[in-house]
Amino acid sequence: MTRAAPPEILTKTASGRTLLFTLQAGNVIPPHRHPDAQVTIAVLSGEVEVTTVGTRTLQGGEVITHVGAEEVSMHARQASRVLVCLLNESYHSEK
Repeated sequence: MTRAAPPEILTKTASGRTLLFTLQAGNVIPPHRHPDAQVTIAVLSGEVEVTTVGTRTLQGGEVITHVGAEEVSMHARQASRVLVCLLNESYHSEK
């Protein structure tokens, strides 16, 4: 398993970020957290094992959300493209 290359940053604002990962089969994104964020993970293509509270294998077209304070990791089972949206909770709650 090889660590994934850094994502392409599609947007970065006070309200959050949108990231695009292009993964090769076997690439991993190690366990990490996004404190104070709501996270949406959309697998655009391929197959990715996502571990949060449990582990799920997502196919292209599937989407999950999770609380950023919880640890998350990913393992690409196939070449994949994954869109990750981080919504800053503190910014959202101020509005």
